[in-house]
Amino acid sequence: MRKLFAVLVGMLVMLCASMCFAAETYQMVYEAYNFTENLGEDEAVNENFNTPYGAMKIQMRKLWNSSSDKRMHVITWLDDKRISENYYPKVNNGYTFRVIKNTSNSELYFVFESMERAYMYGYSPEKKTMMTYIDSLNYAHETGARPTIVALKDGRLVLAFEQVNRPYPSSARYQFFWDNSTKWFGYRDLGKDWAPIYKDKQS
Repeated sequence: MRKLFAVLVGMLVMLCASMCFAAETYQMVYEAYNFTENLGEDEAVNENFNTPYGAMKIQMRKLWNSSSDKRMHVITWLDDKRISENYYPKVNNGYTFRVIKNTSNSELYFVFESMERAYMYGYSPEKKTMMTYIDSLNYAHETGARPTIVALKDGRLVLAFEQVNRPYPSSARYQFFWDNSTKWFGYRDLGKDWAPIYKDKQS
């Protein structure tokens, strides 16, 4: 009887988890592709977003008098209070800025990526600051593969790595989902040999 009860409980937990996972979808709400290439020296771009926690402002500035490892300066404010500040190195082809929304709870996540590295940030109400939820360096990939964090047309949130210089580029992918018990993103390895990410990403 105990074994049957344990099996039934396990099945119920799996069913609930799959239902919760299915309800979680992501939507790209903003994208500025390689926007820093058009920025002048010491020129800034300011973007404003409404979040569940208040009005968020993100400023991205290309610094003319900084070293190459601190060429981009990104500051975030929430309701006029500075909550984070980051520096990024000079890169070829510039940076892409992307905003992705979890449609189940309206949480916004902010992607800042280059050909070498991709990050995804989000606000933590518990810690009252921006957290780095995804850093592409923390996931196994081939040397030279370009990282991209996007929402797919089917609503999944993925990190893809692509060898863009190959005649027929193929993508390795990781899928992410929010774990409310840990207040962090869990992930699963989706394997390799996917089609190029631009065919599946939301536009």
